[in-house]
Amino acid sequence: MDKDAKEEWMSEKLGVISPEGLPLGTGRNISRHMDTLEGKTIGEVYNNHFKGELMFRTYRELFKEKFRGVKIIPYDEFPIVYVGGDPASQKKIAREIAAIAKQKGCDALITGNGG
Repeated sequence: MDKDAKEEWMSEKLGVISPEGLPLGTGRNISRHMDTLEGKTIGEVYNNHFKGELMFRTYRELFKEKFRGVKIIPYDEFPIVYVGGDPASQKKIAREIAAIAKQKGCDALITGNGG
């Protein structure tokens, strides 16, 4: 690579996406923590990362051992949420998930799985 090409290449600016995710929004519409998960319905929302098939199966077993009467709505009954995308798409899928969770009677959601 000649000197001029190298200087041009080194002066190029690239946009990057932070691995930390999008900036935090305001704290509005955040639910309070529940005292217990006994008798509650928990929905699973999978982000298609880190062996969710294994991890969610493990979570289900652990929840059922620890919390009497807990009901799990598995991730395959919700849309899969892929990391990234534009804010408008993320908000749209979040609204879809919220509507499904409400319809299925979810008291809580597990959202994501590592990544």
